[in-house]
Amino acid sequence: MPDTKSPISRLGAAPESPDDAILADMFARIRAKRGHLLNIHQAAGHAPKMLRAQAAYATALREESSLPRDLQELLILRIAQVNNSDYEQSVHRPIAVACGVPPAKVAALPAWRASPSFDARERAALEFVEQAALSGEVDDAVFAAAKNAFAPQGVIELASLVGWYVGNSRFVRALRIASEPETI
Repeated sequence: MPDTKSPISRLGAAPESPDDAILADMFARIRAKRGHLLNIHQAAGHAPKMLRAQAAYATALREESSLPRDLQELLILRIAQVNNSDYEQSVHRPIAVACGVPPAKVAALPAWRASPSFDARERAALEFVEQAALSGEVDDAVFAAAKNAFAPQGVIELASLVGWYVGNSRFVRALRIASEPETI
């Protein structure tokens, strides 16, 4: 049962019902993979078919990408920072660390340009996702740097991360989905 002082979202948690086979299946899969449901899952469960589609796309972004998981998580965090998504940051900080991003690098991310912690490939990706997440536009020099650092598939995957996580940032803010408890 959600804490009434800190609700899951404006809608609360979706009621679990064995009568809704899609929701029961989705919640069972998420629990099997993560061990628990996140607030976003509980809120999105009000629309089980949408939750299923969101989960499939998010899984494809992470598991079928040519981008290394640690880089993906670094980029997701930067997109969340640029878009003021406390929720996405609360979810992805511990995932980034679990994927091998040092906590000091996570802490340096808001001022990445001034930090020696980031290599040239990470800088090209960070500049690309930051510009795209801010306005949707990527200038020619930044695009060229990304194209030089990544194969075309990687550039598409960078843009896909931006599209998904900018949208997710807006989704969680519109519903006021509560941040997850921090584990790092």
